[in-house]
Amino acid sequence: MTPDNQIKLLLKTLSQGVFEKEHIIAMALLSAIAGESIFLLGPPGTAKSLVARRLKLAFKDGVAFEYLMSRFSTPDEIFGPVSISLLKNEDRYERVVDGFLPTSTIVFLDEIWKASPSIQNSLLTAINERIFQNGRSTISLPMKALIAASNELPAEDEGLEALWDRFLVRMVSNCIQSEATFYKMVRQQYFSTPEVDEDCQITEEQYHVWQMEIGKVDIPDEICAVLTAIRKGFKKETKKEEINEMDYYISDRRWKKCVHLMQASAFLNGRKHIDMTDLPILMHCLWNKAETIPTVIDVVGKSLTAHIDNKLAKLEKDIEQALKKAYEPEKKEQNTRNVPETFSLTHFFYYTLRNYKDGKCLFYKVDYNHVSVDKATDGIIYRDEEKRAWMIHAIYTGTLFDYKVKNQAMVKKVKLQKCKGGIIIDGTPYGFERPLGSTNPSDSLFDSEDSPEPNITDSVMEIIDKTLRTQLNQLQELFAKSKNLFLSDNDLKVTKKYLTQCGKHIEEVYVKAQNAQKLL
Repeated sequence: MTPDNQIKLLLKTLSQGVFEKEHIIAMALLSAIAGESIFLLGPPGTAKSLVARRLKLAFKDGVAFEYLMSRFSTPDEIFGPVSISLLKNEDRYERVVDGFLPTSTIVFLDEIWKASPSIQNSLLTAINERIFQNGRSTISLPMKALIAASNELPAEDEGLEALWDRFLVRMVSNCIQSEATFYKMVRQQYFSTPEVDEDCQITEEQYHVWQMEIGKVDIPDEICAVLTAIRKGFKKETKKEEINEMDYYISDRRWKKCVHLMQASAFLNGRKHIDMTDLPILMHCLWNKAETIPTVIDVVGKSLTAHIDNKLAKLEKDIEQALKKAYEPEKKEQNTRNVPETFSLTHFFYYTLRNYKDGKCLFYKVDYNHVSVDKATDGIIYRDEEKRAWMIHAIYTGTLFDYKVKNQAMVKKVKLQKCKGGIIIDGTPYGFERPLGSTNPSDSLFDSEDSPEPNITDSVMEIIDKTLRTQLNQLQELFAKSKNLFLSDNDLKVTKKYLTQCGKHIEEVYVKAQNAQKLL
């Protein structure tokens, strides 16, 4: 049986009778096979201990140990009591470890942060090196994963940072969200522990073979580039005001383990290399505080299309620089002519933009004289439901516009610049509509029927058409067809959101290039 088929059958069996926790079981199994530990954050009664009990079934002859920590817990309760006979007869201080953590395959420790310092110190070595010092002898632990749980994160300044860092995978275990699923849960009769076919269980020999194969999984350059984008994203976050640098601190050891986890994901999905579908796993590995989870998801999500977005940013800059050069002749011409521009008026006071991306859009006529050719002017755009149009106003000294008028919703700040025959909004030029038969000597290039000569915009549109759209389509297709066993529906939903955002960015730059084409 191939690893992917074996894991697929295992997950199907382990998830029987479990509601909205399938993704946690999947990540717990991935962590165990990768030799990592997992922390579950959530209130009582959200099936955290059930995950550990089910995970034991994945391993042949698996043994589970679970314990609820308290401030009064002693090492004897976790690692076994001291052998009185050895201490008395042989003067040896050793513990009787059978039935305790040192002899268990899967360990579950609830309320982990209440552990005493002596327990914490032993856990650090157990989690990282998989060894336990029992008197004069060193025991190699059979532990595949330590699952810890709590309804809170470790308190600051209590020396828990090292133990917290040992938990590579961090999952939030909430109560059931879907009402339909909730009804299934309350109506469910007593459900016995599922029986896992022995052929599906992971043997000790197979486990060690898999470890060697996981280490051989290739790490492509494109994956390294995404990791760089994530690291840069975190550096950017730490520069913000009132942000603690440690909120986004990821140690080199943790990065190494994250990549190993993705290697394990690739191998168990039947691949010999990490691909982009393994990256969303990092959303469950890189947060340090609950309040940083949305930011971590945002940074990881945006990193998937960073190579496309960076190229789009460069193309936008190229267009803006080309437009800036084109403004200089217009500026000189503006100073030597007194012939006013002739544009159609709507509602007596507004010019209408052509082909505005979001529908009908009006620009306040009086504001046009306050917009410069060579320097961006602040402005706002908002939706006016009475006029059924988007409205644009320039903001200048003495402006009569009141932000609070009519309680306008969706007010957004923009940068405005004048161009021949229209207005440039945040770098995208738009022409104004003109009266039919207009013969104004300064007719806009927006009205020209002649094809413009090739310019930078042609190159931009060609790059978008032939390269960027193709790259995005490949990514979207990869995730649409993805059968990554460790990505939940929510992971895929979040990923789709960022791919869609990138698609919108591509279209915005394409429109900007199209509109700028006739000006250059």
